[in-house]
Amino acid sequence: MLSPSVRRLVPCVLLLSLPALSRAEAEVPIEGPPIRFEEAVGRALASNPDLAVFGYAFRAHDGQALQAGLAPNPNLNLSIEDALGTGSRKGFKTAEQTLSLSQVLERGARERRIAAAEAGRELLDAERLEKRVDTAAETARRYGHVLSDQAQLEVTHQASGLARSTVDAARKRVKAGAAPSAEVARAQAALARADLEHEHAEHELLSSRRQLAALWGDREPAFGVAEGDLLTLPALAPFDALAARLQANPGLLKFIAEQRLRDAEIRLAEQARKPAWQIMAGVRRFGEGKDVAGVLALQIPLAFRDRGQGAIAEAQARSEQVAVKRTAAEITGLTQLFEWFQELKHAHTAANTLATEIVPRMEDALRQTEYAYARGRYGYQELVAAQKELLDARRARIQAAADAWQFATEIDRLTGVLPTGDRP
Repeated sequence: MLSPSVRRLVPCVLLLSLPALSRAEAEVPIEGPPIRFEEAVGRALASNPDLAVFGYAFRAHDGQALQAGLAPNPNLNLSIEDALGTGSRKGFKTAEQTLSLSQVLERGARERRIAAAEAGRELLDAERLEKRVDTAAETARRYGHVLSDQAQLEVTHQASGLARSTVDAARKRVKAGAAPSAEVARAQAALARADLEHEHAEHELLSSRRQLAALWGDREPAFGVAEGDLLTLPALAPFDALAARLQANPGLLKFIAEQRLRDAEIRLAEQARKPAWQIMAGVRRFGEGKDVAGVLALQIPLAFRDRGQGAIAEAQARSEQVAVKRTAAEITGLTQLFEWFQELKHAHTAANTLATEIVPRMEDALRQTEYAYARGRYGYQELVAAQKELLDARRARIQAAADAWQFATEIDRLTGVLPTGDRP
């Protein structure tokens, strides 16, 4: 009769074949040519739907600039005087008829409208640059996620391999009478769990690949393996050099364009205080005697009351606000840069320590444990613990390398760098 501990393991043993079957049915083969990191960034910058929106924004702004540069059309004026009166002024016999053209003199308003439109285009261009850097950084983040999922999938494959070897080793021990049959059942249950983890890792990779392809508008990924060695860590530049590069952040550069736009708005508001003049020239026909004479007029509005104080004050406040916002953004960016720099240093230290000290020693410990287990000097628990410690160390190394990738990506974004060819 089976012991209680063995009876609890029977359902796991019966389900042993199910993970393999479900993986075979659910797994979507990864097909297509491999993709390189710089290729992924290039695709995203060329075809990202959010970046494509800027094309329409520029077209709309071109229309605004065209409108700003148009001069006002002249007016055709017709006036009739001394008509429809009484006595000798009855009807139109003595009416004076004046036909004239009038033109508004903008006195520099058109030039200032054009300057404001050009400043607005510079701001839009700065926003597009910021979006390009953000898109490249997001591509780098998702590409690093794919590399991490690929590496984690390989670790789960190794875990399944170790679990299978443990099943074989346990069967030999049971056959030799050195271990109870329950040991095989436990090993088979561990293999089933390892296969389930492998299946989950496959699904994670499929999701991260789709998220990467979505950046350039693909509904499904058309690429195969993402090339690159995640375990090759990104370079760690000195903090002072990174802080000096912070001025190239597109978010800070955008403030320069915004400042020009606000200054142009101030000049427009000041121009509004100067009312436009209007000049008129024409010809007048007199009803009596049928004589004609030229007419020339100049209309100058009298600005007794200044109607532009509020608009000028508003424009000046918005202009002064830009400098304050830029200072705040610089401080925030520098603080964030220092934080990412420290995290990158720690990720370097963790990845290097795991690669040079922890993982090799865990591999050596597992070899010795497997040797001792096969000869009956170690039990099942010692073998499983050694396997778990090694797999955990490998996963931790992958995670540390993935963290380094992500922190380097954030630093690139903060310093205005398009991460294209400087990654492994």
